[in-house]
Amino acid sequence: MAKIQKDVKNLLTIIFIILSFRCVAEIPEPVKAIGLYTISIALDAVGDGLYDEGSKTWGHALNAASTALLLVSPVVLDFDGDDWWAYVLTYVTLRVALFDYTYNVTRGLPLSYTGTTSISDKAWNQIAPPGHRWVPRGMCLILSIHIPITYFN
Repeated sequence: MAKIQKDVKNLLTIIFIILSFRCVAEIPEPVKAIGLYTISIALDAVGDGLYDEGSKTWGHALNAASTALLLVSPVVLDFDGDDWWAYVLTYVTLRVALFDYTYNVTRGLPLSYTGTTSISDKAWNQIAPPGHRWVPRGMCLILSIHIPITYFN
């Protein structure tokens, strides 16, 4: 009886996965790209924040989930050989726009906080003064929406 239940569970899981891919196929490409990359970046930022707060297991788990989403992105997204750069640029601009804010919320830091140790923190401290970092991040957010709408059809 237990074997039959396990087989039914496996069959239902396979059906669910097939239906999920069918549903994903009907979502417009710009929405898929922005959504997938946003979720991946959020998982990575929350994972880093949890790890830095001492919850190493959950931090690693969320970082792994973020990486898994990026690894399945070629299956979910319709990469075109000519527009590969647009997918990379969409991810990078979304990451610049969203990562630090999500990390700061996870750690309970002020939204405008920028660290001093990582390469990206040092770059931000050179590029924009503390009260005005929202301007380049906002521009990156606009670009991260504009690029997929323009190039992913």
